[in-house]
Amino acid sequence: MTRLTIRGRLTLWYAAVFAGTGAVVLALMYLLVRREFFTASDTLVTTLSATEVTGVKPSGTVVWAVPEPVPVIEGAATTARTDALRTIVLETGAVFVGLAAVSLALCWLVAGRALRPLRQITNTAATLSHDTMDARIGLRGPRDEIRTLADTFDAMLDRLARAFQGQRLFVANASHELRTPLTIIRTAAEIALSRKVRTEDEYRHALQTVATAAARSDAMLTSLLQLARTQRGAAREPVDLAAVAAAAAASWPADAPPIHRDLVAAPCVGDPVQLELVLRNLLENAARYNVPGGTVWLSTGHDTGGSWLRVENTGPVVDPADVPALRHAFQRGAGRGASSSGAGLGLAIVEAIVAAHGATWTLAPRDGGGLSVTVCVPAR
Repeated sequence: MTRLTIRGRLTLWYAAVFAGTGAVVLALMYLLVRREFFTASDTLVTTLSATEVTGVKPSGTVVWAVPEPVPVIEGAATTARTDALRTIVLETGAVFVGLAAVSLALCWLVAGRALRPLRQITNTAATLSHDTMDARIGLRGPRDEIRTLADTFDAMLDRLARAFQGQRLFVANASHELRTPLTIIRTAAEIALSRKVRTEDEYRHALQTVATAAARSDAMLTSLLQLARTQRGAAREPVDLAAVAAAAAASWPADAPPIHRDLVAAPCVGDPVQLELVLRNLLENAARYNVPGGTVWLSTGHDTGGSWLRVENTGPVVDPADVPALRHAFQRGAGRGASSSGAGLGLAIVEAIVAAHGATWTLAPRDGGGLSVTVCVPAR
């Protein structure tokens, strides 16, 4: 059985409400009129039964009018009352049927008018696709429930459009970044196989090139997996950023730039594994994008805004205009070229973890070169 549309159901509901209300009004009117008829007829019967009417003929003779018998008067009153009530029922019934038909048509039009914005929303949703995410409803009119729904739908489309655009950019950049080491591996293998005989050193050089490119691909895939995991959300448990920072500093490589620590208790609530991943990525970036003889500073603290950790480093001078782009995947500033060993995903992972924790973070160029990165995590 085919279900009625919303418009059809609304029409029937409106008409049923009108019919029910009209029936109640007509029934009350009928009962009131009936009561008045009975009261008036009973009074009339009593009066006519008890009254003797006198009259005078033109000749001067007095005539006494004897009242009709009570049964005759009651029968006439009952007949008149019944006829009047039947007429009222027939006429009001005809009016009710006519008004019900008119109300059904009007309710259909009103329901169509009320649902027109929903049809606009449906048509917009039907035209959307991966390549036409720029369509919007743009509903105008009073800010009622349907207008709020349309605005919410438009806001959702804006978020989806940004997500699709970011996905396209991410896939394009990931494909480009992964293609580079694969090209290096293929080129090294082809050169090694281009001649039947090669020296051991030549083979070693080719294999070293392949191993380096494979390690870069492995690091990039690991970073991509980490980025995917961070977007699933974060656990919530008490964490001290100072303890996380101390553990990271304890495992600092001996060949890395020297690290200076200023660690103060910084209690917060978050996922300790993901917060450790934030710090590890920041420290790896600070070491990787540094200058010979450079330095790294690591500090933690706590204030009214929450607990924070800060990583600073010496390094190439960073243009302030390039700083916002560093938050995104595969973006590198000055001194962070594609030849670097990094995958360009470290700060993108930090961005995802910070968002999952409801935290904030800032990047700022340091005077003389390098970056200062501060992550502030809510205390609860």
